[in-house]
Amino acid sequence: MTIILAGTVRIAPERLADLRPHLRAQVEGSRAEPGCLDYALTEDPLDPGLIRVYEHFVDEDALAFHRASPHMAAWRACWPELGLGERRMSSFDVSDYREI
Repeated sequence: MTIILAGTVRIAPERLADLRPHLRAQVEGSRAEPGCLDYALTEDPLDPGLIRVYEHFVDEDALAFHRASPHMAAWRACWPELGLGERRMSSFDVSDYREI
């Protein structure tokens, strides 16, 4: 089984420069975790302020480890200060995962 989380968060476009160091820290920390297959926080080129989220973990234990990580706590802590909002996330159990 693998788990994919996908979604979006939104920030005021004028705050993107302030957010970028946090995006980088979150992506670097997450990609270094055991069980993380991929992790991306990307700015939508057609919708300023929309951040696309993609997370791929080997299983629930890896996702639980991620959620409890210090960089995840730091990521969540910056949201109020930067005005991050409109968080929309979905989780998918991809039991028959295979590369094509």
